[in-house]
This record gives sequence, C-alpha cells and structure tokens, in this order.
Amino acid sequence: MSPAVSRANTRRVCAAVALLAVLIVFSWTVLRIHYACDGNWTAVFYTGTTFRVPPDLNVGTYRFEGTGYDGQFYRYLAHDPFLEKGYFRYVDAPQLRFRRLLVPLAAWLIGFGRQPWIDGAYVGVEMLFLALGGYWSARLLARRGRSPLWGLAFLVVPATLASFDRMLVDGPLTALFAGYILYCEEQRWNRVWLVAMLAALTRDTGLLFIAALVTDRLLHHDWRRAAWFASGAMPTLAWYVYVATHLPPDGPVSVLAVPGWGLLWRLLLFRTYPDPRVQLLLRVTDFLAVVGLATSIGLVMCWLTKYRAEPVTLCVGFFAVLALVLGAPAHMLDPFGFGRPVSPLLLWLMIEAVSRKAWSALAAPLLLSLSVSLAFGNSIAAVMKGILGR
Repeated sequence: MSPAVSRANTRRVCAAVALLAVLIVFSWTVLRIHYACDGNWTAVFYTGTTFRVPPDLNVGTYRFEGTGYDGQFYRYLAHDPFLEKGYFRYVDAPQLRFRRLLVPLAAWLIGFGRQPWIDGAYVGVEMLFLALGGYWSARLLARRGRSPLWGLAFLVVPATLASFDRMLVDGPLTALFAGYILYCEEQRWNRVWLVAMLAALTRDTGLLFIAALVTDRLLHHDWRRAAWFASGAMPTLAWYVYVATHLPPDGPVSVLAVPGWGLLWRLLLFRTYPDPRVQLLLRVTDFLAVVGLATSIGLVMCWLTKYRAEPVTLCVGFFAVLALVLGAPAHMLDPFGFGRPVSPLLLWLMIEAVSRKAWSALAAPLLLSLSVSLAFGNSIAAVMKGILGR
C-alpha cells in the first residue's frame, strides 16, 4: 500500500472516530433533553432564575434554579452578535462574556440570523467543534503510532464535558488546541495561523496560542514571521475595541492569585452541599480534582523540560502558569471553574501519556473529568427513570 493511500485510510478512520464522538454526545443530549428537561432544547444553555432573560427570548426558555451558567450569556450574543439589542443588560459581566465571539457568531451565521434557528445552530456549532476535536486528536495519535480510537479521549476532557452539557466556549477552544498541536507537528503554518486566530476569537485564553507562536519566532530572531503570527490577533483586538465602545465597563473581576495559593486554599476547603446524601462523595471528588490538577501541572512541567522550546511546548507552559495563578475563590469553588480554562494543558498531557504509553499519567487529568462528570448525575437518573418507566 502506498503512503498516500495509507494516509487517506487513516484520515477516513479518524473521521469515523469524530463521527462516533458526535453520535455519542448528541444521542446523550437528546435523551437528557427528552427525559430531564421536558423536551425543551433551550435547557442546554443552562439559564438560571437569578438573571432576567431578554423579553424576546424569555418565552419558552427553560430555567434552572439559581444563577445558571455561562452558556446562557453566549446564547444572547448569538442572537445579537453586533450588540444592537441591549442584551448586555441581562449579562453578569457583558464585556468579558461578549468578547468571546466565535461560537456565538458561527451560530448566528449558520442560523442565517433567524431567531427561531439560532439556538439549534448553536448546538450544531458545538457538535462541529466536538467532531473537530475528536478528529484532530485521532490524527495526532495515529501520527504517533497509536490507535485513532484514542481520539475519543477528547470526550472526557473537562472543557469538552462542560461545553456539550452547558454550551460553553471552552470545549471549542480545546478542540482548536488539538488542531494547533497537529498542524505545528506537520509544520503547516498557514493552518496554524488560522487556528490560532480562531482560538483568540473563541476565548481570551486563545491569545496564548498566538503568544507562543510569536515567542518562538522571537527566540529565533525571525522578526518577519513573528509579525505575521502576531497579525493573527488583529481580528480579536478589533472586536475587543468594538465591544469596549458599545458596552459599559464591567465591574471588577478578579480571578488571579499568588501562584499556587488557589490550589492550596481549595485543597483545604470542604464545601457544604445542599444534599447531605452526596456530600461525602462530592467532597472527596473535589479534593481528588484539585490533587489531579496539581499533579497534572507537575507532570507537564517535568515533561516540558525534556523538549526544546517550540510553539506547542511554549503554549502548554503558558497554560501551566495560568493554572497556577487562576486562584480566586469564586473561580476555584468547583472543577467546572478551575478545570475548563486549562483544558488545553490537560489535553496535551493526555495525548502525551497515550503517546508514551505512560498510562498512570492519565489518572491526574481523569480525576478532574470524574469530578466534572458528577454534574450529570441528576440527568442520568432522570434518563434511567424515563427509560425504565419508573
């Protein structure tokens, strides 16, 4: 078999892995919405009762008790990507949330700006990024001599779990990081530039992709390429200016702390949960999640010392530093908060562990995934009850 045919076959298998990933997640979502949310698909955005909903979106919106989650705000941006309807009044931190443009804008474009179509398009965009993350992960591992089926590991990265459950932007960013690693290894720099540019538009931490590329070129005194990679940030900076000139400033938002302090503080905090029946379980898994994150950072730092500085390793190093300084109490309360922003680091660790056959190294990131997945408990119970007819 020629190398070209072999590559084509591998890509077909990787595409099948991506399709399987989407099939698994979409099937679960259908069951969850049907049995746990009365068939109301707006439940995927996890809109809370604490915040008001824009009047033209209020009717039919499924509400959860409490504050809800970030997906509710990204939904508003998808319905008003040019900030013309005043939806910022219904958002906790409008400038922070509305800087994260790519996923909501893609939903608006795919839905042709038609309000009845945008929510469904948003779910479709999340599934698209899920497929890309699975495909690129499978390609990476196949390139390193492992089975493409390992690409399904992308499904259990904390950002992926949280994003398909609550329509967040962290999963798409982590998917783009899988493409970033792949195309850097293949030295397909035009694609790397495009992925990094899209990452910056997806979430503010996506700017670290560009920072790593620019740093790498500066270390090699390649000023021209450094400037070219830096230009990938221009659409994001232009959008940030647009947001700043159209929205009032946010109140103070503090998520940073002394390096490592947040991890130590959270390790010693034992939260009180409303349901005493699961309090012990949740406290144990919370503790293990923090241990898993600290161990992941340590493993990553150790492995990075064995590689030369290049865009991927620099970017992973930046995310490791981010993991150490993201330590504000509100951010560290649950693994949904501290696991999502650093999921590119966790994905890199998982890919390296599988590539090296260092199976024990998978335990650390999977401890975070375990804790995040417990948020599915009520939905799983509702689905099982519905299927079994009890």
